[in-house]
Amino acid sequence: MTGTELWRTLWEDYEEPENRHAVAEACDGIRGITEDADSLEPADTVALAIAGAEAAEGLRDALESDWALYTPQQAAVVASALFAQLNAATAIFESLQRLLQNAEDRRETAFTTEATDHLTHAATAVAFTRGVAPGVVNALNACPDLTRLPSNAHETLAGVAALLGPAAKVTENHGPGEYSEDDQGFGCGCEIRFEHRGQAWNFHRGNSSWDLVREQDGEVLEDGSTFYQGWNGLGPTDRTAHPQHLVTLIRAKLDETS
Repeated sequence: MTGTELWRTLWEDYEEPENRHAVAEACDGIRGITEDADSLEPADTVALAIAGAEAAEGLRDALESDWALYTPQQAAVVASALFAQLNAATAIFESLQRLLQNAEDRRETAFTTEATDHLTHAATAVAFTRGVAPGVVNALNACPDLTRLPSNAHETLAGVAALLGPAAKVTENHGPGEYSEDDQGFGCGCEIRFEHRGQAWNFHRGNSSWDLVREQDGEVLEDGSTFYQGWNGLGPTDRTAHPQHLVTLIRAKLDETS
């Protein structure tokens, strides 16, 4: 693959974490509309445009978070996808111009010269911006990734414990080297216990989530497990979330509840 091609294909070749299906969840509705392009009606076309606008604004808001992306390569994928949108936008402006001309030919509108001129200028401007795509995507993708992300939930837990400091103790649910991932989203069953301002806290992998609970809110059941009446889900659901990201959220939650 050449550098000039990378910007076109990087987003298409992206493989998300095996325990996530975020791309499918975000795109299924759009794919359902576009799978038979010949049957699209104006309502479908407008809906696709609005979905694209909402997606772009949602991405803008997501990137406000310091932890929206973990690696330069993830940033390269995002940039690649954005340039794909610009590439499509050029063709879209040209198609709008053609559709407007068709409507005028049918005598269903008139005096379209100004509108078509603006559409032409818009397509030209977007195409010019798209021209920087290879340089941007290649530079991002070439940045060294020095992040050592966990490969499973246990490594994530261990990373969080190390960042919380020596007062944080990992309660092991298995022997060294005997780690196995729970298929139901509960990780390996290990927990982190620590104290904060005189209160005992517990951090663990919940039901496909990372949960922070106060020990005093737990009820020990007959089988030895603990049921918590309330818990604080921290947001990230990926079992290999960045430990520093989780620690930042833990400390923010502790400040809220203290």
